[in-house]
Amino acid sequence: MATATSILLAWLALFGLAQEPRPAAVQSVDLAVPVAPTPFRQGDRDHLVYELHITNFQQVDVVVSAVRVNGPRGVIAEYRDAELHRLITRPGLRFDHPAPQVIAPGMRAIVNIWMPMGNGVVAAGAIRHAVDLTVQRKDQPLAVTATGAAVDVSLAPAPVLDPPLGDGQWVAIYDPLLMGGHRTAIYTLDGRARIPGRFAIDFIALPPNGALARDRAAQPPTGNGFGADVLAVADGTIAAAVDGVADHAPQPVPADLAAGNHIAIDLGGGRFAFYEHLQRGSVRVKAGQRVRRGEVIAKLGASGSTSIGPHLHFHVADASATLAAEGMPFVFGNFTMLGEFASIGALQGGEPWIPAELARLVTRSRPTPNSVISFR
Repeated sequence: MATATSILLAWLALFGLAQEPRPAAVQSVDLAVPVAPTPFRQGDRDHLVYELHITNFQQVDVVVSAVRVNGPRGVIAEYRDAELHRLITRPGLRFDHPAPQVIAPGMRAIVNIWMPMGNGVVAAGAIRHAVDLTVQRKDQPLAVTATGAAVDVSLAPAPVLDPPLGDGQWVAIYDPLLMGGHRTAIYTLDGRARIPGRFAIDFIALPPNGALARDRAAQPPTGNGFGADVLAVADGTIAAAVDGVADHAPQPVPADLAAGNHIAIDLGGGRFAFYEHLQRGSVRVKAGQRVRRGEVIAKLGASGSTSIGPHLHFHVADASATLAAEGMPFVFGNFTMLGEFASIGALQGGEPWIPAELARLVTRSRPTPNSVISFR
């Protein structure tokens, strides 16, 4: 004789209402992308840049083992092992922390993604993340895959700018994965954490012999292009202009003086172009003044935080504040690619640059890391 339970199950199956038992819910981590992924052109490839924040709300450690980025057609990037380790920063912990993939209770990890896109195609629409992790429960560790909600990719085009410097050969210094560099430097002001230098580039003149002196003391205080004309990259209005900060001040300097003498140009559309470490007494503009692209606005200097000596720090952000702003992408209308240094370490270690076999014109793009370029 059929029991009431078997009759009920048969009835549910008949009408398609029977369901497989669901697995028990396992609390894992919170996934968030505070700033929309932003596409732009770097060298000959399109890139997507953003930060994935992983926060552990549990009372036990979780260990991240892999991060996958999924586009409309499947996985477009996957990070694990040493590569993942290199991408992770931990707010409040040293950059050389030996195990950044282990997130303690109540703590956060940030995965700094700077992703080349295949076949010259930038992901449109939305992306999703899947994070493989192990919940370190006392009774038995549990492997879990946390999936995040869809994240819209920004479709706003990067502004196309004129050169910030004139004639000469310039080294475009940056490393998007350098721990403690512009890309990973988070500033928490006015109750909000931001990365103002997310896309910043430091420019110095290519040394006459093609390499920096290994002994910093041997580098002349007027080297690196000190005194070179700094140019407006677009028509706009001066949003900030600061002068009077001494060049070659003892390092390090307080955070409020890190930018040294600086200028911000309102480009319109919520974008501001920043020039930092300008030579004292060289700033030619004032707040509220209109400028034209190509106009000389100051000279390259060594004011503020200048551990590499004189240089021009250039970036674009969403507010006219040096630190309380989010860095935004930008490209230059054109420049000539002449060669590169193997790395920032090679540059600082006195290794010579590597000339390209053939100089080539690059348009509507951004210089690749530590490349040697000319704007004329």
